[in-house]
Amino acid sequence: MAGPDRPGKNPVPLILIVIIVFTGSSPLKQAVAETPAGYDLLVIGPESYRRILQVFLDFKAAQGIKAKFYPIERISANATGRSIAERLHEFIVEEYSQSGFKYLLLVGTYEHVPTRYVYSPSDELGLADFNYKPSDWYYGVPDWNDFEVGLLGGNIPKIAVGRLPVRNEEELDRLIKKIIRVEADFQPGLLLVLKDQAVNVDSLLDALRTCSPLRVNTTPSVLDTSFLKNVTYLVTITHGSQNALFTGTPDGELKTLITADEASRIVEGYAIHYIAACFAGALDLEGESLARVLVTTEGGPALVIASSRTEWSGNPILPVFWKRFFATGDVGQSFLDAVETYLLDANVFSPFKPSFSSYNFYLNKAIYGDVSWRIKNPVVSITDLEILANSNTHMENGFKNLSNVNPVEKETAFTRNIIILLLVAFLIYTFTARSRLFKRGSTLQ
Repeated sequence: MAGPDRPGKNPVPLILIVIIVFTGSSPLKQAVAETPAGYDLLVIGPESYRRILQVFLDFKAAQGIKAKFYPIERISANATGRSIAERLHEFIVEEYSQSGFKYLLLVGTYEHVPTRYVYSPSDELGLADFNYKPSDWYYGVPDWNDFEVGLLGGNIPKIAVGRLPVRNEEELDRLIKKIIRVEADFQPGLLLVLKDQAVNVDSLLDALRTCSPLRVNTTPSVLDTSFLKNVTYLVTITHGSQNALFTGTPDGELKTLITADEASRIVEGYAIHYIAACFAGALDLEGESLARVLVTTEGGPALVIASSRTEWSGNPILPVFWKRFFATGDVGQSFLDAVETYLLDANVFSPFKPSFSSYNFYLNKAIYGDVSWRIKNPVVSITDLEILANSNTHMENGFKNLSNVNPVEKETAFTRNIIILLLVAFLIYTFTARSRLFKRGSTLQ
């Protein structure tokens, strides 16, 4: 046919191009496209945890994070003549050189997957001789050198290391469900800073003032759950012990803010708890760890950053982490950036004389939770503030009304809708074109 009555050009190529563009820009496809060769997350834990961990690995795959599980028993079997920690480090280095993975998740306590005790002398406030510090960051530095401990730029981690500090399958199952629940239904809210009266948080506030709505409180005598209303991120800068946080009173006394027993009764859920307090993240001391209880209970935070030994309220890692996190939403990479900035600070470290006390503030930090967590929108928008202020606790409500929607469906819903609309448009166009041809044929007859 020819002439003005001829239908337009074949729309099929155009529609296919549009479909490809839209499917390629979906969150899931975009994340997969950005994934380098190999995989992103290496998970190491007991073989008995494989079944439960598979749910977590499938969830991460739906988010575009390629993950691999490897049982610690296989590594332990090949540790003849060397410590398991050394053999584990060697295995991680080999995997890193082949795949370039970004995140490492150790599953279990030190009894399941050992940590590395790094020589870094200090008196720990005179409480005891803790010259050897437990540090999972040993595994995050492929070219680790004991002689660089305490030096400027020494042992900068390349892999973000986290741990799920569970003792049994029941705790692992509960924690995995909480992680999936919080990550799948994440909604940004407020960042609450609870601090001791004597603590100066100006550097933190300067870093966060333009990043997220803030609420700063001098710590009360007890950590009432009302403080967690509309809170997504919690920072506590206080005194601490292995199983409790303490707040200083104006007359110099210390009063208990929260204990491990009380933490186990928290029902409100929130995303991240950064604890800047001594010993709260210790897994190897006698008694329970506050950070471990917080992350393994059904409520409370899905991820905790804490110290296994002494901490400094002015630790510059803290504000840099939050600033990078609110800019990228990447928990593990944000912490790596903060640590690298710290270790390269010539005002803190000397290239010649080790500064062990300062170095401890890096070695001691532990991430308990999903270190590979990437949040697309970690900050609440200004337009959401009024809604947030007039709503009930959004995280609490989210935990009471859990969604069973498959994460893959959530990621691809927008893409499917676009494809359906385009196909409908194509069918309408085809029907219209055929009608014109039929009328044209009738006229010619």
